[in-house]
Amino acid sequence: MRNIIINTFVCGIVVCPFLCFSTLAPVSAQDTTDQIISQLDEILTQNPLPAGQKAQTIKIAEDNTITFTIMRVTEGAGLKPHFHKTHDEVIYVIRGTGQIFVNDKWVDVKPGSVHFNPIGKVHSSKQTGTEPLIGISIFTPAMKEPDRHFVQ
Repeated sequence: MRNIIINTFVCGIVVCPFLCFSTLAPVSAQDTTDQIISQLDEILTQNPLPAGQKAQTIKIAEDNTITFTIMRVTEGAGLKPHFHKTHDEVIYVIRGTGQIFVNDKWVDVKPGSVHFNPIGKVHSSKQTGTEPLIGISIFTPAMKEPDRHFVQ
């Protein structure tokens, strides 16, 4: 049942607007009482990777129940193993290839891969291909305060 809910949520709420609609709307995380439709390439263009950085999180929308971001990870970059004490996370890979550390092993991911990470589970990610790893990351409840706890 949980898988059905997650798959329905990711496909219906997140993936379909990116794939099905072409109407552009300005993206502003503070403006989340309105519906948002935007194009991924437009979001990435409007939010260039800061000089000297290899990874980026772009907040698209947030309310009290959800934080919706686009993540961009460039060649060789990644995030060290960590867990969230108070948040579930869903990652949907849009472009590029990488690996996600789940259940004590590295698993290859590519466009179309979906990862659900429940509260308290250690996970990590890294880019492995020749193009940036681009994905959607969703936190519930909303990530209003930092909740990333690194492990050794």
